[in-house]
Amino acid sequence: MKTRTSTEIFRYWQSLCENGRIPSREHLDPGAIRDVLPDVFILEQTDADSGRTMSPRFRLAGTRLCALFVRELRGTGFDTLWSAADMQALNDVTRRVQRAGEPAVIQASGMTGGGERLATELVLLPLTSRSGRLDRIFGSLAPTSRPTWIGAHPLPFLSINHVDFLQRDTPVGDVAVRTTVSRTVTSAQRPTAFHQALSRVMHLSVFDGGKGH
Repeated sequence: MKTRTSTEIFRYWQSLCENGRIPSREHLDPGAIRDVLPDVFILEQTDADSGRTMSPRFRLAGTRLCALFVRELRGTGFDTLWSAADMQALNDVTRRVQRAGEPAVIQASGMTGGGERLATELVLLPLTSRSGRLDRIFGSLAPTSRPTWIGAHPLPFLSINHVDFLQRDTPVGDVAVRTTVSRTVTSAQRPTAFHQALSRVMHLSVFDGGKGH
């Protein structure tokens, strides 16, 4: 893994895997990952009326994540972040995470309309809902550097460069950070509305007018 965000998220998720079991979203504690909350997201699987499985959508997306695309991501499809050429590969990855319960790490890159390039890293970790179904993905998306234009110049989409699948019990040392990204979290950033929203998503059965599972 290339970012501390990825390593921290993976380490925290592993701590919730009791006896190798995939954790439930209700076990997530936003306070335990406070410093990386702005890079965190939760995806949920939805089905089309026709019964065809659709790309998971963002149930929650952190502020720094939304800043990369300069738009609100909550409620949108995960596939809207990706190039058309990567759609099949992306669907294969998310299905494997959800059906096989295997964590995935994606190296991806994007380019703004002005030609600025950015390398990013995503971690996708399986979660169960209250019903026991494996229909949630807990993850993070963080750039490997933080140029000043982030938040001003949107990334239209990302392209997949490489995908790794991990065993649930892979030692954190085997996926240690190779490139660090400096990160400063001030006290003013900590008790945010995002933190409160994440708490609701994790612990309440109703969110944004929809029924939890």
